[in-house]
Amino acid sequence: MFPDISDDDKLLFILVLLALFFGLFWLWNRRAKKWLEENGRVEESPNALEWLLGERQPKPRTALKYSEQEFEEMVSEALDEVPQEFDKEWKNVAVIVSIDWPTEADKKRMGIPEGHLLLGTYSGIDRTQGFRSDSSRHVVVIYQPAIEQFCGDDKERVKQQIRKTVLHELAHHLGMSHQTMKEIGL
Repeated sequence: MFPDISDDDKLLFILVLLALFFGLFWLWNRRAKKWLEENGRVEESPNALEWLLGERQPKPRTALKYSEQEFEEMVSEALDEVPQEFDKEWKNVAVIVSIDWPTEADKKRMGIPEGHLLLGTYSGIDRTQGFRSDSSRHVVVIYQPAIEQFCGDDKERVKQQIRKTVLHELAHHLGMSHQTMKEIGL
């Protein structure tokens, strides 16, 4: 192919090309990481121990004021208060209670400022998307520790906040914006 070039020169040429290729790859990754950091899309990386174990260490549980069962009953009561004409709209929505705090990655993904509480989340494709929504999974998560911290020791306030949070997340399922929810008091 290159009759005038010695084997040593060919080897050197290949090594220079490989070094150039890896250098460009490294530079591209560095720029991509910088862009991800600037746009808040980098998830926290595990520490060395977590990496070696291949899992995240569980965070210590927060002491809860209400048992899981009692809190789930309050959520169930809030769901029972939803007007019947909306029953068909969320027949495929799972509402679950989390006894853990939302992760920092979840809060960052949703644009929740640092230091603010996230009381609940909706994940899925909202009902305004038609057929795409029917084939999507729909999950509402209510965060017990966050609601308990937000409401303090007042059980009636906890129940009201659970109701408001459940309705807020179900409104997301129906495709409502935060602005519309604010206008109607959610």
